[in-house]
Amino acid sequence: MNEYAREAVEERTRTWLDAAYLRGVVAMRARVPIFAADGRPQRMTPYDFQELQRKLLIFRWFDRFRFGSFLDVGSGFDVVPQLVSRRYGTPAYYADLVHSMNLPYGGDALGRLDHAVTLNVARLPFADGAFDLVLASEVLEHLVRPVEAIAELLRVTRRYLVMTSLEALSPSCWRRVLSHHRVDVRIPHVERNFFVLDEFAAIFGAGFHHENLFFSPNLPASALASVAEQDAAYGRLTDPVALEDALYDAVAVRNHRPGAMGIVLVKAKPGAEVAAAEPERELARWLMGEKARLERTWARLLAEIDAGTATFAARDRPVAPDLLARLRCPDCRGPVRAGGDGVECECCAAHFPAEYGVPLLYPTRPPDEREATVEAVARLCGEDRRRRRIVGRIARRLRRNERPPGRLRRALWRFGRAAGRPPSGA
Repeated sequence: MNEYAREAVEERTRTWLDAAYLRGVVAMRARVPIFAADGRPQRMTPYDFQELQRKLLIFRWFDRFRFGSFLDVGSGFDVVPQLVSRRYGTPAYYADLVHSMNLPYGGDALGRLDHAVTLNVARLPFADGAFDLVLASEVLEHLVRPVEAIAELLRVTRRYLVMTSLEALSPSCWRRVLSHHRVDVRIPHVERNFFVLDEFAAIFGAGFHHENLFFSPNLPASALASVAEQDAAYGRLTDPVALEDALYDAVAVRNHRPGAMGIVLVKAKPGAEVAAAEPERELARWLMGEKARLERTWARLLAEIDAGTATFAARDRPVAPDLLARLRCPDCRGPVRAGGDGVECECCAAHFPAEYGVPLLYPTRPPDEREATVEAVARLCGEDRRRRRIVGRIARRLRRNERPPGRLRRALWRFGRAAGRPPSGA
């Protein structure tokens, strides 16, 4: 198989993420909690601060929406659906390419029990408009077919789509071209997709909102500061009020001025209400409390695993009826029903296994790639011929990642390795 082909890239990514997840679980045993037992911050790091800040940006949009169901595509190690369920009282679901990340360890302690699906974002196994709100955070830059994936995400959401990416926004066309040539796409889970703002506007059309993800001058330490300087600055955030103030300041500047990094993409479909923004301080306090709660939950689960008292769902647990009703066949998009050790399509009879109540809904036959792109462009752009031309051109450009590289690109990869530059192209 061509090592640059979609299937090969996705398999490398799945294997790498699976191993990274297992390493992360092991590392948690030695990790010093960010929050003390009384909920006070005791060891803030740049990573943990930015995790809180990203959630603050995402959830302040959620606070402005009206929705009754939620899906997190590329949910990974995080528990955003559980937070959504706790804050808004709505059914919320996990979805990821990596099956181990979806399994309900600890029963319902992390919210995955009966609320998780293993899938491929290029062919989402859900009905049209199955969820009011869909999130895909830090996924866009890694996708093999991002235009087709965005069309799928918009297909399964009825009201709102929110996406974030630290790397996908380029400040100019020239920077986008340079990033494309510098990135070694053979590396698993590498940042491979870059767009300028006008391209995002063409892809998402009316109802598209955007803001930056981070504004370096307002962070506790500049993103360009040394590791020691950053660790010292974040480590001083040991007072809850000081941490809350730092988070509030970090999200104060939202446009793409110099010093801004990344992008938050929000698409509200026609008729979907977006209320006025509310102050973030209450939300920041809530997120801090939830992170402290999650740390305690993980500590308890690991202790129970070590003691042999942990609760696990039965391996042959059937797929929950509420989840089953939202599912569709990833091959033909027909309805599915419980069958055998998983689910089966009522139209094409394809069978998909399940374990611990989590269905594995990878496509079983490759789609017609040209047809999939034509369908995606039509779904995104409708009858707007100008947007169709732009989005079609973007999709074709990004297909270059799936072809063997030319001499210039290979030379840049060798130069980057010799210079010790990270492979992301950032």
